[in-house]
Amino acid sequence: MVQDLLFRSLKEKLDSFHAPSKPFLDAVYPILEEVHMPKGSMLIKSGHRPKKIWYLYQGYAREIGHDEDKERTTWFFSPGDFVYAYPSFFSQLPAFRDVEIISDSILLEVSFQNLILLRHQFEELVDLIDIARDFCDMERASLVSMRETLSAKERYGRYFNDHKQLFNFARHKDIASLLGIKSDGFRRYNA
Repeated sequence: MVQDLLFRSLKEKLDSFHAPSKPFLDAVYPILEEVHMPKGSMLIKSGHRPKKIWYLYQGYAREIGHDEDKERTTWFFSPGDFVYAYPSFFSQLPAFRDVEIISDSILLEVSFQNLILLRHQFEELVDLIDIARDFCDMERASLVSMRETLSAKERYGRYFNDHKQLFNFARHKDIASLLGIKSDGFRRYNA
């Protein structure tokens, strides 16, 4: 059973995209599962077809890309984010990045199968998914733009101002990896 507090948080997130109808919310509530994941859990494994999508109520996660046997952080998920295999979840292609839980976390999960059933019952879900994906794409494009146009020190300053709490949970080398900053430079800005 999902706690009302978690469901209200999810509803507020959906409202920020496009207010869902009461019948839609009534249909969503019973198909949600509340899951508690300890730090270090692997939520998504590259090479596997993603079967679920999550709403991160509490905690943090990081997305990990693998380039020529080198690991790099490609994204961080914070409370209030939807966590899914980007961009392969909706096309049901195998994930090409891992997602690791980096602090004890509470999530709401729904299966791809239940999401498809909801989509057939409620046309509004298509709009919600499109808006949520556009928002995610915009955030990722903003990060790419920041990496291309700002100095390392400016990238650090902006990211720190926008994500202060993350710095208490994520390894600094992983944040440096995301921002394209050398670890030694990161320590300088962090002083």
